Amino acid sequence: MVTTHVSQAAIDVQSSQNTLLDIFQRIEMFFGRLQVYVEVEPTPEMMDMMVQITVEVLSIIGIATKEINQGRTSE
Repeated sequence: MVTTHVSQAAIDVQSSQNTLLDIFQRIEMFFGRLQVYVEVEPTPEMMDMMVQITVEVLSIIGIATKEINQGRTSE
């Protein structure tokens, strides 16, 4: 029975690590796109896109934080 709990805990940790890795990869992609926009003189449309990218990154961080906190609470 203890082995089952340890195995499940290991699976949960691996899943959490994979989720965090995915989140950081997505954030990296967003910042990669943002880098393109900040290298030239921004137009109003580009500024809108930079704001949208920043909002998406903050949204991802917020969702990840909520999920992590809920995971800790359920433990």
